[in-house]
Amino acid sequence: MKKIDIIGIGVGSPSFFTQNTIKSVNNADCLIGAGRMLREFSHMEKEKFESIDLREIYNYIINSDYKYFGVLVSGDTGFYSLSKKLTESLLKNGDIEVANIPAISSLQYFCSKLNLPWDNIKLLSSHGRTANIVSEVMFNKKIFMITDDSSSPDKICEILCSKGLGHLKVSVGENLSYSNEKIIEATACEIAKMKFEKLNVIIIHNDSCLDKDVWLRPIRDEEFITGRTPMTKSEVRMVSIGKLNLKSNSTVYDIGGGTGSVSVEIALKLHEGQVFSIEKNKDAVSLIKKNIKKFKAFNIQVVEAEAPGCLHDLPAPDCVFIGGSGGSMDKIINAVLQKNPQVNIVINTIALQSLNEAVICVKKYKLNNVEIINMSISKAKKAGTYDLMTAQNPIYIISGKGSGYLPPDES
Repeated sequence: MKKIDIIGIGVGSPSFFTQNTIKSVNNADCLIGAGRMLREFSHMEKEKFESIDLREIYNYIINSDYKYFGVLVSGDTGFYSLSKKLTESLLKNGDIEVANIPAISSLQYFCSKLNLPWDNIKLLSSHGRTANIVSEVMFNKKIFMITDDSSSPDKICEILCSKGLGHLKVSVGENLSYSNEKIIEATACEIAKMKFEKLNVIIIHNDSCLDKDVWLRPIRDEEFITGRTPMTKSEVRMVSIGKLNLKSNSTVYDIGGGTGSVSVEIALKLHEGQVFSIEKNKDAVSLIKKNIKKFKAFNIQVVEAEAPGCLHDLPAPDCVFIGGSGGSMDKIINAVLQKNPQVNIVINTIALQSLNEAVICVKKYKLNNVEIINMSISKAKKAGTYDLMTAQNPIYIISGKGSGYLPPDES
C-alpha cells in the first residue's frame, strides 16, 4: 500500500514549519509540489517532482514505484488547499493511505500580526473561484481574501472605489513570514494606487456593514427617494420578488429600473449576488443612484441604456424582472433566454396590451411553471374622522422559468 502525506508547509518561511511537517518530509521517499516549495528542501537527497496539477500529481503517484510520498501544499491543508480535491481522488483508490498534515495558514499568521481574532471574519479566495467582493463587503465587518494576479489588492480596491467604498480601511499582507514581509494598512482609495508582489492576502474592514436580518423585512414605499418616475409599490414588490426564486448569490437583471425600488429590495437580499438595474431615462437613473446610496446597496450596477441592446456584455442572469419593456418584450425575453435558457422571469404590466404581449411570449418561448396573477391593492387613507380605502392601479404579475427552448431565428 502506498502512503501519501499531504503536507501543509504553512505561511511560507521554514521557521514556521511544524515538527510534524519536518517529520513527514523526512519520511517521504519522494516530494511533490510547486518549485517554490521544493526549493526549501533542495538540500535533501530525495526524488522531487514539480507540479501543482491535480491530475498530473495523481498519475505520477499511481505510476511511480515509490511507496511514501510527501505532497507539499501552501498554508494549511484544510484552508483553500489543493489537498481537498487531491484527498478525494486518492481515497477512491483502495491501495492508498492518505494523511493530511496541518500547518499555520496565512489567515492565522496575518491576523496575529494585526492582533485580530479571526473567528468572525468572512473567508474568501480568488484562486479558481469568483466572488462578488462588493456584496461580501456590504454584509460583513471583515473580509479575508487570498488574492491572485487577476484579483490583486489594487484591483480589488479599484472596484471598491468605483462603488463609493473607497473610504474603507484595508490591510494587505505581502510576502508574509519572509524577510521581505510587508504589511500595509490604508484606505481602499490609497491601496488602489499601489502595486504589490505576487504573494499577498487582504483584509477589508467595514464596521458599518449591513445587518442581514434587518432587510428580511419589506421596505416601505415612503422610505425610498422618489420623483415623477413611477414606482413599483411595496405589496407588488413583495409578490414579484418572491416569484423570482432568488438565491443569495443570484445575478439579477431589473429591466426598467425606475426609481430603483425593486433593484434595492432585491440587492439587500443578495449577500453574495449582484443586480444590474437597467434604465434609459436619465431622471430615473439619478433616482436609482440616490436610493443605492441611501440604502448602501452597492451590489447594484446601474446600466444607463435600453434593453435588449445593452444585455450583450452583462453576465448571464439567474433571474430577470421586467418592469418596463418599451415595447421590446419579445426581444428582451429572447435575449435573456439566449444567455440562460433556464432563467427565472417575472413581468409586471398594467396595460392590457402589455399583458397580451407577455402572454404571447410565455407561449412562444414555452416557459415552465407559468403563473399569471392580478393584484388589486387598496390602502386605508384618512379623510377627516374616517378611514377610506384608496385603490391603486390593478397590476398583472406574470412569472415563468425558461424550459431550454428557443424558437427558430425568425430573421
